[in-house]
Amino acid sequence: MPLIWIIMGSLGHAVAAVLFASYAILISRRAHGQLKPHLIVVALAITALWSLRHALLGAMTGATAADGVIETARNGAWLAVVWAHLRAMPAGRASRTGRPLVAGALLLLLVVQLCFDMLIGGDATGETAPALLPLVHASWLLRCIFTLGGLVLLHGLSSRREHPGAAAHELWLSAGLAFLWAYDFNHYMLAWATDNAAVLTGPVRGVVVALLAVPLLVGARTASERRLALSRPVAMRLVSAGIIAVYLLSVALLVTIARDMSAPLGRLVQLSLLFALAVGVLALLPSAALRSWLRVEITKHFFAHRYDYRAVWLGFAATVGRTGQAHGPLGARLTRAIAEVMQAPGALLFLRAPEGRLVRADAWQWPADAVVPALPAALVERLEPTGWILDIAADWPSHGALLPAWMEQDRRAWVLAPLIHERRLEGAILLAAPSAPATPRRIDWEDLDVLRVVCGEAAALISEARSREALAEAQRFEEFNRRFAFILHDLKNLVSQMSLLASNAERHANNPAFRADMVLTLKETVSRMTVLLDRLGRPDSVRCGDTRDVPLGALLRTLQPRWASGLGPVELHGDVVGAVCADPEGLERALGHLVKNGIEASPPGAPVQVELAIQGNDALIHVRDSGCGMDAAFIREALFRPFSSTKSNGFGLGVHEARLLVAGMGGALDVESEPGVGTVFTVRLPLVAADAPALPDLSRRTA
Repeated sequence: MPLIWIIMGSLGHAVAAVLFASYAILISRRAHGQLKPHLIVVALAITALWSLRHALLGAMTGATAADGVIETARNGAWLAVVWAHLRAMPAGRASRTGRPLVAGALLLLLVVQLCFDMLIGGDATGETAPALLPLVHASWLLRCIFTLGGLVLLHGLSSRREHPGAAAHELWLSAGLAFLWAYDFNHYMLAWATDNAAVLTGPVRGVVVALLAVPLLVGARTASERRLALSRPVAMRLVSAGIIAVYLLSVALLVTIARDMSAPLGRLVQLSLLFALAVGVLALLPSAALRSWLRVEITKHFFAHRYDYRAVWLGFAATVGRTGQAHGPLGARLTRAIAEVMQAPGALLFLRAPEGRLVRADAWQWPADAVVPALPAALVERLEPTGWILDIAADWPSHGALLPAWMEQDRRAWVLAPLIHERRLEGAILLAAPSAPATPRRIDWEDLDVLRVVCGEAAALISEARSREALAEAQRFEEFNRRFAFILHDLKNLVSQMSLLASNAERHANNPAFRADMVLTLKETVSRMTVLLDRLGRPDSVRCGDTRDVPLGALLRTLQPRWASGLGPVELHGDVVGAVCADPEGLERALGHLVKNGIEASPPGAPVQVELAIQGNDALIHVRDSGCGMDAAFIREALFRPFSSTKSNGFGLGVHEARLLVAGMGGALDVESEPGVGTVFTVRLPLVAADAPALPDLSRRTA
């Protein structure tokens, strides 16, 4: 074994011993009686003794120290640390069963390994009696198996996500142990395969342990309040140095392995390996794709991000959530919010038009006199399925055919980001280039991530606003259709009344009383048609007008002759002394629907009974017919449902509108019916005076 490798390994072990011992002392001062810190202190102390033994024996004997009891103790101490962390982590059913089994098997391996170490013995340089060589080989295999089991446990330790602070602390710890045990696995496998014939991984082990001391020590800190954030230059230099070190180590290992081959074959293999490594370096290092990928990965994982995502999201939400005329509509607030997130001095918002183009909708700090034509539909068709965020200057050679020419000429145009929600392009936002640098910076992966998030949220808000507008418009149309349906129903009733009047006029035209009643009916019909036209322009046809005190008895005595002359025989019974709180026009319409339905349901010539009564503080109006009646299922499921009618020419709106009108006056509409007996509709309205005299309740009067 070359002396230079042994010297480097001894120096590495010495540095590692100093680092491990120093951190063991520091952590012991902050342990405060907790189990995990004490276990980490023990593991660091044993690892420091293990490294110190290798450093001293390497310096004194000039040879690599043999493995022994202290290395087994080191592995046992770190296994205890890993198990203490795993026990505190939540786990599924499989993990709760599997982890103890793996840990128990590893503990058993350590006990067997300790027995092998005590049997083998040996001096510092690893000289072993020939009779014990089988035990040495078995010991190497046991150490390989232990390192594999340790890596399995570390996989569970590195998957913690519920507590980010603890996860970061354990990630460093698991990363350091993973590299340590992975290196040990390769070392012992090479030793077993080559019978430890000048294996270079032995002396190099000291350098590796010194390098891996950093993540182990960062992970061993019990308080993880500080974040490790390297600057970009330092991170790039460290990665470059690591790549060079791996390359040189690979060359040395391969040359050492090929050295023991026969002369012609060994030289050929060495030259071939060197040639392959050189070609690989020359092929990969100048690769722009490799450099770009490496730069992104280092930026993502080695130092803090440029954006403070918490501040970005809070600022975005605060800007969008502002209301009032001073802050403008939703589109203006979204435009400003996205521009502020990207630190752009201005922005333009384009929204999708029905014909497919993107037209200018809102702007923030963009010149008002700037001519901004619409973006073509071809650009929409390209951006919608891909979601590409376009850097105008950099992507113009590949996407310039889809972009309007004014974007290339306008120096303000920087980035065009689509607003996509549920795979539909709702619009796009054009950001202005920062004015400070002479040349706008290129957008990177972090800009793209932030833009995708905020633009996705903006697209969702725009889509929701458009859905609300469409729903409001549909509700307006629905309201108009409902008003028209009610008016059409009333118009049908008026036509029926006029038809009845025309048929009676042929028989009673010479009767002066009939002519007077006919003139009165015509005037009433014209008045009601005028009211219908007025209702067509009202915001709601079933809402009552202004309620006031209405003398119920007087109102019904006025309506009874109109019903009798226009609809059919109607009899009025009882009276109510006092007034109810109602809308006269709405009450007349509601009772007219009920009386007309009762006349149509009754046999020809059978009168409809309208009865007045008082019950408590309510006035009752019973509309009783002698028709065929209704069963409970029909009343429950179909009676009050609009457009549900048993009549061939009916609209099914009369009872529905009557209930809405009565409810609008603070009353209620009840119904009692029995097949073959008849139906009683009861209108219940509140009395104005609570002390009104009570009259007999005629609700149970038979027809």
